[in-house]
Amino acid sequence: MNPSDSAVGEALAALDLSGLAVVADPDAVTALEQTPGCRIGFAAALRLALEAFLGDRRGSPGQGHDSAMDLVRAAPDAYGLDSDPSDAAITQTLRRLLAEDAQARIVLLSAKTIQDPTLRFLPEYGEDIATLWVFRILAPSGWPSLQWAIVDPSGETPAYSYGFE
Repeated sequence: MNPSDSAVGEALAALDLSGLAVVADPDAVTALEQTPGCRIGFAAALRLALEAFLGDRRGSPGQGHDSAMDLVRAAPDAYGLDSDPSDAAITQTLRRLLAEDAQARIVLLSAKTIQDPTLRFLPEYGEDIATLWVFRILAPSGWPSLQWAIVDPSGETPAYSYGFE
């Protein structure tokens, strides 16, 4: 996917992440968008995934994995924050991690993209990359965890994001 595509570019710009690289196999995008019941297209899923990473405190539903926000809250000094940072400060820190890392990217996991050895790790709880928008969020300079964001194309389940160290 090309981040300059207008809908993708708009989704990134809305989150102040215009420079974030987006990687997706166009065939996988088309397949998911054409799935019966799909109400959330790729650009909207991308935005929801990033919003979940930046500000969702739920982590993985019912599974116990922490959200990115919870991971930063557990070790705020590692991210240059005060001992009891606000949610807004954590969100801004996460945004900065993505914006300032030249190697940061968000990748739609698919049969094609997981052939890359750095992307081979599927979600910890087995979310299906063929039926859900499953993204890996990578920011190698400042985010050491494996991080996923999951978006239900039907919109029935809210988007969520969790990490695994």
